[in-house]
Formats: sequence, C-alpha cells, structure tokens
Amino acid sequence: MSIQVSAIDVKAIDERGALHFFSTDRSGEFLLVYRKAGTISGQHYHKGLHQGKNPEEMLLVQGEIILNWRDIQTEEIGTLNIKAPSRVIIPAKIWHEVKAITDIVFIELNSLKDGSEDTYRL
Repeated sequence: MSIQVSAIDVKAIDERGALHFFSTDRSGEFLLVYRKAGTISGQHYHKGLHQGKNPEEMLLVQGEIILNWRDIQTEEIGTLNIKAPSRVIIPAKIWHEVKAITDIVFIELNSLKDGSEDTYRL
C-alpha cells in the first residue's frame, strides 16, 4: 500500500475566499498543527497498533510540504511535493518526514495518545 494524496474538494469560491469539504468516519480528538517554514517533523513510522494511525490521515490546510517516505518492509522510497489543501493518507509501516517549504497548518485525524503509543524511529 502506498501513500495517497488527494485534493480537498471545493464547494464554492467567491470574493470572500473558498469553502472546501471532506468527510471522515473518524471521531474524537484531533490535532491542529502549525509548523514554520524550514522545519522538519515526523522522521518516524507507525506499526498500526492504534486505529488513528492505521492509516495516519492528515489534512494539509495551508502551505506546501515535501513528504519523504520509505516503506520499512520493501525499502521502497519516495518524495512527494504537496500543496494545500490536500488530504494525505500514510499507511502503517511507512517511515515519513514532513519538510515545511512554507509555514504550514495541518490537521491530524488522530489523538496525541494514538501517536505517542504508536510511533517508532529507525
């Protein structure tokens, strides 16, 4: 299984700005994250022990990132350039790091507990 990136659908655009929409079957606590341009986040993988990390889902709300990844089972590697607004789905056992090209804002569709109990470094 590979990383999936998809645009977040646009419902309407007018002089005020844009309205986008998405749906999810997840509920509970989510994370709203701000990162500054030039910073690196992640550099880890998840075993998929928690539903919120199997797969990991994030919504890039603002900015641009480079997502570097490596499948820890097959050793396949890749790099994705992603611009907001996008939905990113990262399967378990994919090591990943996020490099903020610009200041970014993203929402992780999981709790802090999900991440802390299912995060591993190489």
